[in-house]
Amino acid sequence: MKKMERNKLVAILLSLAMTATVFAACSIDTDKLGEGISDLGNVFVSETETEKEPETTDPSEPEASDTVAEPTETEALPTPSATPTLTPTPTITPTPNPQRVDFSDYSVDILSFSDSFELTTEEFEESMHSETDEQVVFATFAGKRVVVTTASSDNIRDSINLVVDGFYSEAEGAYSRMTAKAKAEYNLTGVVEEPYAVNVSFDYLHNNRVLSILMRYDVTGGNGDSDRTVIDFASFDMLTGQYITFASVAKDAKAFDGVLRVVLENSLKSQRAGEAARAADEDEANAILEKTIPEADEYDIIYVAPVVAESGGSSISTVFGIVDGEVYSASVDMNEYADFFNRYGTSLFFA
Repeated sequence: MKKMERNKLVAILLSLAMTATVFAACSIDTDKLGEGISDLGNVFVSETETEKEPETTDPSEPEASDTVAEPTETEALPTPSATPTLTPTPTITPTPNPQRVDFSDYSVDILSFSDSFELTTEEFEESMHSETDEQVVFATFAGKRVVVTTASSDNIRDSINLVVDGFYSEAEGAYSRMTAKAKAEYNLTGVVEEPYAVNVSFDYLHNNRVLSILMRYDVTGGNGDSDRTVIDFASFDMLTGQYITFASVAKDAKAFDGVLRVVLENSLKSQRAGEAARAADEDEANAILEKTIPEADEYDIIYVAPVVAESGGSSISTVFGIVDGEVYSASVDMNEYADFFNRYGTSLFFA
Protein backbone atom coordinates (compact mmCIF):
# COMPACT_ATOMS: atom_id res chain seq x y z
CA MET A 1 0.00 0.00 0.00
CA LYS A 2 2.80 2.47 0.84
CA LYS A 3 4.58 1.74 -2.49
CA MET A 4 1.42 2.50 -4.47
CA GLU A 5 0.86 5.84 -2.70
CA ARG A 6 4.47 6.81 -3.31
CA ASN A 7 4.13 6.12 -7.05
CA LYS A 8 0.98 8.19 -7.27
CA LEU A 9 2.72 11.12 -5.54
CA VAL A 10 5.67 10.93 -7.94
CA ALA A 11 3.29 10.94 -10.90
CA ILE A 12 1.49 14.01 -9.63
CA LEU A 13 4.70 15.95 -9.00
CA LEU A 14 6.04 15.00 -12.41
CA SER A 15 2.84 16.15 -14.03
CA LEU A 16 2.99 19.49 -12.23
CA ALA A 17 6.60 19.99 -13.25
CA MET A 18 5.86 19.25 -16.89
CA THR A 19 2.86 21.56 -16.80
CA ALA A 20 4.95 24.36 -15.45
CA THR A 21 7.54 23.76 -18.15
CA VAL A 22 4.93 23.82 -20.89
CA PHE A 23 3.38 27.03 -19.63
CA ALA A 24 6.75 28.62 -19.66
CA ALA A 25 7.20 27.75 -23.37
CA CYS A 26 6.20 30.23 -26.05
CA SER A 27 3.63 28.45 -28.19
CA ILE A 28 2.00 25.23 -27.09
CA ASP A 29 -1.14 23.34 -28.14
CA THR A 30 -2.92 23.12 -24.84
CA ASP A 31 -5.36 20.48 -26.01
CA LYS A 32 -2.62 18.12 -27.06
CA LEU A 33 -0.78 18.88 -23.89
CA GLY A 34 -3.76 17.91 -21.75
CA GLU A 35 -4.17 14.64 -23.60
CA GLY A 36 -0.51 13.85 -23.17
CA ILE A 37 -0.59 14.57 -19.46
CA SER A 38 -3.70 12.41 -19.15
CA ASP A 39 -2.05 9.54 -21.01
CA LEU A 40 1.06 9.86 -18.89
CA GLY A 41 -0.97 9.72 -15.66
CA ASN A 42 -2.76 6.64 -16.88
CA VAL A 43 0.55 4.93 -17.58
CA PHE A 44 1.74 5.60 -14.03
CA VAL A 45 -1.52 4.41 -12.59
CA SER A 46 -1.45 1.26 -14.76
CA GLU A 47 2.07 0.42 -13.72
CA THR A 48 1.25 1.09 -10.10
CA GLU A 49 -1.79 -1.24 -10.23
CA THR A 50 0.27 -3.90 -12.00
CA GLU A 51 2.84 -3.84 -9.21
CA LYS A 52 0.10 -4.27 -6.62
CA GLU A 53 0.04 -8.01 -5.64
CA PRO A 54 -3.26 -9.52 -4.77
CA GLU A 55 -3.66 -10.47 -1.15
CA THR A 56 -3.76 -14.22 -0.66
CA THR A 57 -5.24 -16.15 2.19
CA ASP A 58 -3.03 -18.70 3.95
CA PRO A 59 -4.98 -21.97 3.78
CA SER A 60 -3.35 -23.07 6.98
CA GLU A 61 -4.88 -20.16 8.86
CA PRO A 62 -8.54 -20.53 9.69
CA GLU A 63 -10.82 -17.93 8.23
CA ALA A 64 -12.17 -15.45 10.65
CA SER A 65 -15.74 -16.17 11.41
CA ASP A 66 -18.32 -13.64 12.40
CA THR A 67 -19.89 -16.27 14.59
CA VAL A 68 -18.78 -15.87 18.14
CA ALA A 69 -18.19 -19.26 19.71
CA GLU A 70 -20.20 -19.76 22.78
CA PRO A 71 -18.12 -20.77 25.71
CA THR A 72 -18.49 -24.47 26.50
CA GLU A 73 -19.29 -25.60 29.94
CA THR A 74 -16.35 -27.17 31.70
CA GLU A 75 -17.25 -30.65 32.86
CA ALA A 76 -17.17 -30.75 36.61
CA LEU A 77 -14.52 -33.16 37.86
CA PRO A 78 -15.66 -35.50 40.61
CA THR A 79 -14.57 -34.41 44.01
CA PRO A 80 -12.15 -37.06 45.33
CA SER A 81 -13.51 -38.82 48.36
CA ALA A 82 -11.36 -39.13 51.42
CA THR A 83 -9.39 -42.40 51.66
CA PRO A 84 -11.03 -44.48 54.39
CA THR A 85 -8.86 -45.15 57.39
CA LEU A 86 -8.15 -48.86 57.80
CA THR A 87 -9.24 -50.22 61.13
CA PRO A 88 -6.56 -52.60 62.38
CA THR A 89 -7.73 -56.17 62.91
CA PRO A 90 -7.65 -56.92 66.59
CA THR A 91 -5.01 -59.46 67.53
CA ILE A 92 -6.57 -62.59 68.98
CA THR A 93 -4.74 -63.63 72.08
CA PRO A 94 -4.33 -67.42 71.92
CA THR A 95 -5.48 -69.46 74.83
CA PRO A 96 -2.33 -70.42 76.70
CA ASN A 97 -1.45 -74.06 76.59
CA PRO A 98 -1.25 -75.97 79.83
CA GLN A 99 2.12 -75.83 81.48
CA ARG A 100 4.19 -78.96 81.02
CA VAL A 101 6.18 -79.92 84.06
CA ASP A 102 8.80 -82.66 83.85
CA PHE A 103 9.54 -84.06 87.27
CA SER A 104 11.35 -87.24 86.28
CA ASP A 105 14.99 -88.07 86.65
CA TYR A 106 15.00 -89.78 83.28
CA SER A 107 16.64 -92.93 84.42
CA VAL A 108 18.36 -94.41 81.37
CA ASP A 109 19.72 -97.94 80.98
CA ILE A 110 21.71 -99.06 77.95
CA LEU A 111 21.55 -102.77 77.32
CA SER A 112 24.04 -104.33 74.93
CA PHE A 113 22.73 -107.61 73.62
CA SER A 114 25.69 -107.97 71.29
CA ASP A 115 28.40 -105.89 69.71
CA SER A 116 25.95 -104.77 67.01
CA PHE A 117 22.70 -104.40 68.95
CA GLU A 118 21.94 -101.99 71.77
CA LEU A 119 18.67 -101.13 73.49
CA THR A 120 18.04 -98.07 75.64
CA THR A 121 15.27 -97.87 78.23
CA GLU A 122 14.14 -94.60 79.74
CA GLU A 123 11.91 -94.06 82.73
CA PHE A 124 10.09 -90.74 82.69
CA GLU A 125 7.32 -88.80 84.37
CA GLU A 126 5.71 -85.46 83.56
CA SER A 127 2.49 -83.55 84.11
CA MET A 128 0.34 -80.74 82.70
CA HIS A 129 -0.72 -77.89 84.98
CA SER A 130 -2.91 -74.82 84.73
CA GLU A 131 -1.16 -71.70 83.43
CA THR A 132 -2.71 -69.63 86.20
CA ASP A 133 -2.29 -72.06 89.08
CA GLU A 134 0.48 -74.64 89.16
CA GLN A 135 -1.31 -76.48 91.94
CA VAL A 136 -4.01 -77.50 89.46
CA VAL A 137 -2.90 -80.68 87.68
CA PHE A 138 -4.73 -81.66 84.51
CA ALA A 139 -2.97 -84.93 83.66
CA THR A 140 0.19 -86.95 84.24
CA PHE A 141 2.21 -89.07 81.83
CA ALA A 142 4.67 -91.64 83.15
CA GLY A 143 6.28 -94.95 82.40
CA LYS A 144 9.15 -96.55 80.55
CA ARG A 145 10.18 -96.04 76.97
CA VAL A 146 12.29 -98.37 74.83
CA VAL A 147 14.44 -97.31 71.89
CA VAL A 148 16.87 -99.30 69.77
CA THR A 149 19.99 -97.13 69.63
CA THR A 150 22.39 -99.45 67.81
CA ALA A 151 21.85 -102.17 65.22
CA SER A 152 23.89 -103.69 62.43
CA SER A 153 22.34 -101.11 60.06
CA ASP A 154 20.29 -97.94 60.31
CA ASN A 155 17.41 -99.59 58.44
CA ILE A 156 17.15 -102.35 61.03
CA ARG A 157 17.24 -99.86 63.88
CA ASP A 158 14.66 -97.59 62.26
CA SER A 159 12.26 -100.40 61.29
CA ILE A 160 12.02 -101.53 64.92
CA ASN A 161 11.78 -98.01 66.34
CA LEU A 162 9.00 -97.05 63.93
CA VAL A 163 6.71 -99.67 65.45
CA VAL A 164 7.74 -99.01 69.05
CA ASP A 165 7.62 -95.22 68.69
CA GLY A 166 4.23 -95.50 67.02
CA PHE A 167 2.78 -97.07 70.15
CA TYR A 168 4.48 -94.48 72.35
CA SER A 169 3.00 -91.68 70.20
CA GLU A 170 -0.43 -93.25 70.64
CA ALA A 171 -0.02 -93.12 74.42
CA GLU A 172 1.26 -89.55 74.19
CA GLY A 173 -1.82 -88.67 72.14
CA ALA A 174 -4.06 -90.06 74.87
CA TYR A 175 -2.18 -87.88 77.35
CA SER A 176 -2.86 -84.78 75.23
CA ARG A 177 -6.55 -85.64 74.90
CA MET A 178 -6.95 -86.14 78.64
CA THR A 179 -5.16 -82.85 79.29
CA ALA A 180 -7.58 -81.03 76.98
CA LYS A 181 -10.55 -82.73 78.61
CA ALA A 182 -9.43 -81.75 82.11
CA LYS A 183 -8.72 -78.19 80.99
CA ALA A 184 -12.21 -77.87 79.52
CA GLU A 185 -13.65 -79.09 82.82
CA TYR A 186 -11.53 -76.57 84.71
CA ASN A 187 -12.60 -73.68 82.46
CA LEU A 188 -16.27 -74.50 83.07
CA THR A 189 -16.26 -75.38 86.77
CA GLY A 190 -13.03 -73.94 88.11
CA VAL A 191 -11.96 -77.29 89.57
CA VAL A 192 -10.48 -80.59 88.47
CA GLU A 193 -11.91 -83.32 90.65
CA GLU A 194 -9.27 -85.90 89.73
CA PRO A 195 -6.40 -85.49 87.28
CA TYR A 196 -6.12 -87.98 84.46
CA ALA A 197 -3.18 -90.35 84.36
CA VAL A 198 -1.61 -92.12 81.39
CA ASN A 199 0.94 -94.82 82.15
CA VAL A 200 2.89 -96.58 79.43
CA SER A 201 5.19 -99.60 79.65
CA PHE A 202 7.41 -101.61 77.33
CA ASP A 203 8.50 -105.05 78.55
CA TYR A 204 10.85 -107.02 76.36
CA LEU A 205 12.36 -110.47 75.98
CA HIS A 206 15.15 -111.53 73.63
CA ASN A 207 17.41 -114.45 72.77
CA ASN A 208 20.00 -112.43 70.80
CA ARG A 209 18.12 -113.22 67.60
CA VAL A 210 14.50 -112.24 68.34
CA LEU A 211 13.40 -109.17 70.28
CA SER A 212 9.81 -109.35 71.59
CA ILE A 213 8.19 -106.29 73.18
CA LEU A 214 4.94 -106.22 75.11
CA MET A 215 3.55 -102.66 74.89
CA ARG A 216 0.80 -101.31 77.12
CA TYR A 217 -0.72 -98.04 78.25
CA ASP A 218 -3.52 -97.39 80.73
CA VAL A 219 -5.73 -94.30 81.03
CA THR A 220 -7.34 -93.60 84.40
CA GLY A 221 -8.72 -90.67 86.37
CA GLY A 222 -11.43 -88.09 85.83
CA ASN A 223 -14.87 -89.53 86.44
CA GLY A 224 -13.80 -92.92 85.08
CA ASP A 225 -15.52 -92.57 81.72
CA SER A 226 -12.19 -92.53 79.89
CA ASP A 227 -10.59 -95.51 81.65
CA ARG A 228 -9.14 -97.98 79.20
CA THR A 229 -6.16 -100.23 78.53
CA VAL A 230 -4.44 -100.68 75.18
CA ILE A 231 -2.05 -103.59 74.62
CA ASP A 232 0.08 -104.58 71.68
CA PHE A 233 2.90 -107.03 71.08
CA ALA A 234 5.65 -107.15 68.50
CA SER A 235 8.58 -109.44 67.71
CA PHE A 236 11.50 -108.51 65.46
CA ASP A 237 14.34 -110.33 63.79
CA MET A 238 17.36 -108.55 65.28
CA LEU A 239 19.50 -109.39 62.23
CA THR A 240 17.11 -108.07 59.57
CA GLY A 241 14.58 -105.88 61.42
CA GLN A 242 11.72 -107.96 60.00
CA TYR A 243 8.42 -107.91 61.88
CA ILE A 244 7.64 -111.50 62.93
CA THR A 245 4.17 -113.06 62.78
CA PHE A 246 2.80 -116.58 63.17
CA ALA A 247 2.51 -116.76 59.41
CA SER A 248 6.23 -116.10 58.98
CA VAL A 249 7.47 -118.68 61.53
CA ALA A 250 4.83 -121.48 61.57
CA LYS A 251 4.03 -124.15 59.05
CA ASP A 252 0.33 -123.73 59.86
CA ALA A 253 -0.32 -120.41 61.62
CA LYS A 254 -3.98 -121.14 62.50
CA ALA A 255 -3.19 -124.56 63.96
CA PHE A 256 -0.27 -123.17 65.92
CA ASP A 257 -2.46 -120.39 67.35
CA GLY A 258 -5.09 -122.92 68.44
CA VAL A 259 -2.55 -125.13 70.18
CA LEU A 260 -1.00 -122.20 72.05
CA ARG A 261 -4.42 -121.13 73.35
CA VAL A 262 -4.98 -124.54 74.91
CA VAL A 263 -1.40 -124.64 76.22
CA LEU A 264 -1.87 -121.24 77.88
CA GLU A 265 -5.17 -122.22 79.53
CA ASN A 266 -3.77 -125.46 80.91
CA SER A 267 -0.57 -123.79 82.06
CA LEU A 268 -2.51 -121.10 83.96
CA LYS A 269 -4.70 -123.70 85.66
CA SER A 270 -1.62 -125.64 86.67
CA GLN A 271 -0.05 -122.48 88.07
CA ARG A 272 -3.20 -121.70 90.03
CA ALA A 273 -3.28 -125.17 91.55
CA GLY A 274 0.37 -124.88 92.61
CA GLU A 275 -0.25 -121.49 94.24
CA ALA A 276 -3.24 -122.87 96.15
CA ALA A 277 -1.19 -125.81 97.37
CA ARG A 278 1.40 -123.43 98.72
CA ALA A 279 -1.17 -121.24 100.45
CA ALA A 280 -0.78 -120.64 104.17
CA ASP A 281 -4.32 -121.71 105.00
CA GLU A 282 -7.52 -122.93 103.47
CA ASP A 283 -9.05 -119.49 103.13
CA GLU A 284 -6.11 -118.26 101.11
CA ALA A 285 -6.17 -121.42 99.01
CA ASN A 286 -9.86 -120.99 98.26
CA ALA A 287 -9.29 -117.35 97.31
CA ILE A 288 -6.63 -118.43 94.82
CA LEU A 289 -8.82 -121.16 93.33
CA GLU A 290 -11.65 -118.65 92.82
CA LYS A 291 -9.53 -116.65 90.40
CA THR A 292 -11.02 -116.80 86.94
CA ILE A 293 -8.88 -118.27 84.20
CA PRO A 294 -10.01 -117.58 80.62
CA GLU A 295 -10.95 -120.47 78.40
CA ALA A 296 -8.86 -121.07 75.30
CA ASP A 297 -11.35 -119.45 72.92
CA GLU A 298 -11.78 -116.34 75.10
CA TYR A 299 -8.40 -114.83 74.34
CA ASP A 300 -8.48 -111.87 72.03
CA ILE A 301 -5.04 -112.68 70.70
CA ILE A 302 -2.07 -114.95 71.42
CA TYR A 303 1.61 -114.05 71.25
CA VAL A 304 4.70 -116.13 71.73
CA ALA A 305 8.11 -114.85 72.75
CA PRO A 306 11.38 -116.53 71.80
CA VAL A 307 13.09 -119.16 73.90
CA VAL A 308 15.14 -117.26 76.43
CA ALA A 309 16.31 -120.03 78.71
CA GLU A 310 17.34 -123.64 78.39
CA SER A 311 17.44 -125.93 81.37
CA GLY A 312 17.63 -129.67 81.56
CA GLY A 313 16.91 -130.09 77.89
CA SER A 314 13.91 -127.72 78.01
CA SER A 315 13.61 -124.64 75.83
CA ILE A 316 11.53 -122.22 77.88
CA SER A 317 9.48 -119.61 76.09
CA THR A 318 6.63 -117.33 77.18
CA VAL A 319 3.12 -117.40 75.72
CA PHE A 320 0.90 -114.34 76.18
CA GLY A 321 -2.87 -114.11 75.91
CA ILE A 322 -4.95 -110.90 76.03
CA VAL A 323 -8.53 -110.77 77.34
CA ASP A 324 -10.38 -107.48 77.92
CA GLY A 325 -7.23 -105.52 78.62
CA GLU A 326 -5.75 -108.16 80.91
CA VAL A 327 -2.50 -109.93 80.09
CA TYR A 328 -2.13 -113.62 80.94
CA SER A 329 1.19 -115.37 80.45
CA ALA A 330 2.77 -118.72 81.09
CA SER A 331 6.18 -120.33 80.58
CA VAL A 332 6.10 -123.19 78.08
CA ASP A 333 8.67 -125.73 76.95
CA MET A 334 8.75 -125.09 73.22
CA ASN A 335 10.54 -128.35 72.51
CA GLU A 336 7.13 -130.00 72.74
CA TYR A 337 5.83 -127.81 69.90
CA ALA A 338 8.95 -127.56 67.76
CA ASP A 339 7.23 -129.36 64.88
CA PHE A 340 4.91 -126.37 64.37
CA PHE A 341 7.84 -124.12 63.41
CA ASN A 342 9.14 -123.84 59.89
CA ARG A 343 12.85 -123.60 59.17
CA TYR A 344 12.93 -119.84 59.59
CA GLY A 345 10.94 -120.06 62.84
CA THR A 346 13.27 -122.68 64.23
CA SER A 347 16.33 -120.52 63.48
CA LEU A 348 14.68 -117.63 65.33
CA PHE A 349 13.09 -119.17 68.40
CA PHE A 350 15.68 -121.82 69.10
CA ALA A 351 18.74 -119.68 68.34
